[in-house]
Amino acid sequence: MSGLDIRLAQPDDRLKLVELQRRASLATETDETLQKLLEQPELFDIDDELIAGNQVFVAHRRGHIVGFAAIVADEGNDAELEGLFVEPTEWRKGVGRALVQQIAREAINWGATRLRVLANENAVPFYEAVGFTSIGEQVTPLGPLARIMVRAVR
Repeated sequence: MSGLDIRLAQPDDRLKLVELQRRASLATETDETLQKLLEQPELFDIDDELIAGNQVFVAHRRGHIVGFAAIVADEGNDAELEGLFVEPTEWRKGVGRALVQQIAREAINWGATRLRVLANENAVPFYEAVGFTSIGEQVTPLGPLARIMVRAVR
């Protein structure tokens, strides 16, 4: 994880983050989900308001963005890890773990006691490795079931 820094996203990062989200998503999906992503490029987007609200964190190494994650308020004392995307060439190099740690710190700053994520089945082992446990399932906008996972942040 040497040389990895995390900062708040800036408005001029948005298009780079959308492209990173696209590359990471297309690298893991198959079958019907992959087809939907290819047919509907508008599914790849980052809400400008999340960036303006200091809710998106960017990981960069040697001046290049290698990942990002967003946090949003959830019901009760929960915060939600809204999205976590890492450049495929940077997988298994600590970027995702560092972003989860940053989002957990931010959740604590918000007064949250728990972090929730809707996890793609391909990402479940990663989320388990960083302390999340499954509490249910939910259908995603793309159709497949995803795991609802939570982790204490205090």
